Amino acid sequence: MGQLLQATPRRRQYRKGCFKLPVAKQLTATRRPQSGKRGRMDEHKRRAVCEEAARIMADESVRDFQLAKHKACEHLGLNHRRTPLPTNREIESAVLTRLRLFSGQSLADSLREIRRQATELMHLFAAFRPRLVGALLRGNITLDTRIELHMFAENPEDVADHLDRNNIPCQVFDKRVRFAGNRFVRIPGFRFSFGEKFVELLIFSTKQLREAPICPIEGKPMRRANLREVETMVMKS
Repeated sequence: MGQLLQATPRRRQYRKGCFKLPVAKQLTATRRPQSGKRGRMDEHKRRAVCEEAARIMADESVRDFQLAKHKACEHLGLNHRRTPLPTNREIESAVLTRLRLFSGQSLADSLREIRRQATELMHLFAAFRPRLVGALLRGNITLDTRIELHMFAENPEDVADHLDRNNIPCQVFDKRVRFAGNRFVRIPGFRFSFGEKFVELLIFSTKQLREAPICPIEGKPMRRANLREVETMVMKS
């Protein structure tokens, strides 16, 4: 038999200059400061957009957060598609801070008065178990703050008839509302003026009394306050 030949492991061949570990480390080290600097610049832009969007919502009575963000980027010379944007909650907090700074006691007085007007409406629509929601409930009001109420009825026409009986002219509309599970439902509603304030009613089914929609600010089920809770807020303010 022929003699068996032992296979010898083949050594890996590297071309000169293709594998230099010290250079790779050096390149990694030079990138980190750029990443940190970029992160600080992005955070600075995000805060600038937040403050400008808050100013726009407070001073220009803009209610749409996305619109306020885009306008803020435009004012600051930034591309809203490439700029890190603040959350709605951050902007609302900045709005409230701004209003407290520039309005002081007048803000608290206005908040108490608008909430008192809301209780009048809630008494008027007591048969539909009204719930106060939105900026007025959270205490974040501007000159354009409206009274937002959720009503509950098997048929929206029942609310429409109630408006007619009380001689309240209104505008019919519907609103796309998000529920848990990323489920969207169009909810009918009515808009009208009450004194100097604008009112928005959304008419949910009675089954939805215990299923609050998702708050666009906080990303969790929306807080709702009944008449007794709102009256307590007015007395304590």
